[in-house]
Amino acid sequence: MGANEAWLRFTRENAERIPDTQGIYEICNLTPQGKRLWRLGKVPNLRKRLVTRLNDPPPPENCYFRYYEAGLSHDIDELAGKLFDSYNLRAREAWEE
Repeated sequence: MGANEAWLRFTRENAERIPDTQGIYEICNLTPQGKRLWRLGKVPNLRKRLVTRLNDPPPPENCYFRYYEAGLSHDIDELAGKLFDSYNLRAREAWEE
């Protein structure tokens, strides 16, 4: 998992450009205090989940996201674990499968 994955504005246009492959994603919103994690998860279809997250539940304002494609099933668990570990305990509240 590369640390240089680009953050994209969390819009329908950007979410619909994402491949419909399995992977992990993180969605954060920017606040005056800095980046705040909103959602983090691993899914079989990145595009479907990100488009869904635009409405259900509605995201906070000023959100950005990034994603990582995982080709093999064992890759997704390893990537998700590394991403989850990169956050503190707040990630437990944001995690979804």
